[in-house]
Parts: sequence; C-alpha cells; structure tokens
Amino acid sequence: MVLLPSGLTTVLRQVLPPLVAVYVAFVAMVVIARRHPVPRRPVTGRNVRPQLAETVRAVACGYAVFLAIVLIFHVWLAREPDAFSSAIFGGAFLAGIALLAALALSLIGGGGRPHT
Repeated sequence: MVLLPSGLTTVLRQVLPPLVAVYVAFVAMVVIARRHPVPRRPVTGRNVRPQLAETVRAVACGYAVFLAIVLIFHVWLAREPDAFSSAIFGGAFLAGIALLAALALSLIGGGGRPHT
C-alpha cells in the first residue's frame, strides 16, 4: 500500500468532502430548478422592491446553512472546534452586511430593474 504525503492527506480529508458536497448540492439545485421553474409575479412599473420579510428569510436561511456547513466539515470532519464560534460571529457580521446592502440597493435603485 502506498502512503500519501501528509499535505495530500490533509487536502483529501479537509478540502475534498466539502467541495464535493457543495458541488452535488449545486447540481441538485440546478436540476430541480430546470424541472420545476418558479412562476414569476407580473411586473407593474419600476416599483419592484423586494419584500423585507423575504430578504430577511433568505439571509437567515443562508446563515443557518453556513453554520451547518462549518459544523459538519470544520468541527466534525476536520476536528477544529474553535471554527464554530468564529463562524457564528463572522457569519452574523456577513449576514448583517448582506441585509444592509440589500436595503441600500433597494433604496438607491428605486426598486431596481424589472424582472423578466
């Protein structure tokens, strides 16, 4: 049996599982979106501001998925328990920036472009 260099073993253990998992999730989302397109609401004028509740829900769900990814791949597989506390605060900071950016774009853009 051939022994792998420690650097390659680290890559195979810490990098490959999250990379493959995210790729599989992305491909699954694309396949589902192609098979079941979401009907769009009709656009009336340029006043198409996103609903605040939808934006907050999307950011909160993204934050929860981010924490789950850190918990599974960093804490469980890579055995780095300190990564989770860092992800809680760093992820909350990024979620806040995302909410502020969405609000600013909504206010500055006057509702944005009409969706097709």
